[in-house]
Amino acid sequence: MVVYSAAHAARQQRGLDERLAAATAALLALTPPPGRGKRQISEEAALGTAVEAILTTHRVGGLLVVRAERQVTQQWKRAGRGRPSPARPPQLVETVRYQLTSVERVEEAIAAEAACYGWRAFATDMPAAALSLPAAVGTYREEWQIERGFHRLKGAPLSISPLYVQRDDQVTGLTHLLSLAVRVLTLIECVVRRKLAEQEEELVGLHAENPKKGPARPTTERLLHAFRQVTLTIVELPTGVLHHVTPLTPLQCRILELLDLSPDIYHSLAENSA
Repeated sequence: MVVYSAAHAARQQRGLDERLAAATAALLALTPPPGRGKRQISEEAALGTAVEAILTTHRVGGLLVVRAERQVTQQWKRAGRGRPSPARPPQLVETVRYQLTSVERVEEAIAAEAACYGWRAFATDMPAAALSLPAAVGTYREEWQIERGFHRLKGAPLSISPLYVQRDDQVTGLTHLLSLAVRVLTLIECVVRRKLAEQEEELVGLHAENPKKGPARPTTERLLHAFRQVTLTIVELPTGVLHHVTPLTPLQCRILELLDLSPDIYHSLAENSA
């Protein structure tokens, strides 16, 4: 399936224009006018290497043509160091520098590059009757959700890498265990977001930096962060043992309600910790 997106083509075109402008400015800055502190390029090979590096960095190879000229300055100077004297014969010293004279766009090549923008190819083993072209494109655009699960597995909060195990069965077991954790994180996020969408509500207070406004699609990591201050305290006294759990805030109670969980699961920590 081959799909063309005008919006995607416009984004790519803007990116190309920005790269061309940045590359042109960088090229012209290679050969500044002679002056104190202005480094000059005196070898043609060095100029060619610098130009090629800029074209490669900005991915505009073949889209710009650079023209330069070799400038030679001759000056008579006395041989050797020190103050001039008749005993030191004069000698002709040549100074060579290269100057870029123009940086021109190759419009034909730029047009050919832009003609490819906006096009994407999709492949699927689903029959057309089961998955239409719009549905296939929509499914592909949701691919980031699957990749996000792998990102959770490899990064915070699960951090499967590095693996501090030695045997193959330990590697397999730890991977299976953390894959279950990915499913739990995904399920929590799905349930909360669905409930908020059904009730057309935002979870106000979830972001401490903006307490009056909350997200309608919170992440599980942010939800778990809201419970960071729940603490179980156990105090052993001669007369017995005391247990205390930090009271839940309204925000924490609301999160549990969205998950169809009772606040009693926290209150029972004190009772079941003996």
